[in-house]
Amino acid sequence: MNNIISVMKEIEETELRLTMFNSKRALSAVEKDLRIQTIGSCTLLIDRNSPDSGYYNRIKGFSEENIVNLESILAMYEDHKINPFFELTPDNVNENVTKVLSRNGFSCVEQLVYMESGALKSIKAVYGFDMVKVSEKNAEGFIKIIELSNPGMEITEELLKKKKHFFHEPNFHNFIAYLNGKAAGIGSIFIDSKNGYIANDYTFEHARGKGCQKSLLAHRINTARNLGLQKLFTDVVYGSVSHCNMRKIGFTDAFISSFWAKQ
Repeated sequence: MNNIISVMKEIEETELRLTMFNSKRALSAVEKDLRIQTIGSCTLLIDRNSPDSGYYNRIKGFSEENIVNLESILAMYEDHKINPFFELTPDNVNENVTKVLSRNGFSCVEQLVYMESGALKSIKAVYGFDMVKVSEKNAEGFIKIIELSNPGMEITEELLKKKKHFFHEPNFHNFIAYLNGKAAGIGSIFIDSKNGYIANDYTFEHARGKGCQKSLLAHRINTARNLGLQKLFTDVVYGSVSHCNMRKIGFTDAFISSFWAKQ
């Protein structure tokens, strides 16, 4: 297998495990019910409790050889009244695949860039931000910060107590950036064997434009280096500010996935 395809498969496997973990720790009122099934060479993510979520209802690995399975694949989602997303990697995009998806009412709605950083070098943090790692002691406070970052979200005490342990597990490191004693931003690293996945970046409005995410990224990269991780992965919207920022800090584009959905 050539190196480009090998890296793509490695990132996809890590991202799938992250998705499975996210379904368990999700702070939603209705418990996630993510199921993984296989048809042909496709991996189907199905969550009947989250029918409107493209993230938890995706078809990965769809290619020309799986066109014969398309009816069976769609039937798996139709049974639960779910409109899934097809996540197409560059090696599987061709005229026949795009034509058959278009005939079935699907169109490309988004492109995500999966990025990697292989040689983890120490990075100087931005001064002025204090970094705090989430632990058992401050996990409840961290979830309250997540609640503040999502207008309209309401987390019950029962849900908080049920989910808080996920946010300080050994494979999921979360960090809070403080500016002048006030929460400025958050970010995480999901650890998968010797690799890590940068995710869940958020900066509060009062701290935007001051280097908060740069500082959080630097802190997580340095943490990953100290933990002995070999690679870091992440995903960003193609051409976004986050895409540019990740390139500036040393990440390179690995591949672009296109997401096809019914409008």
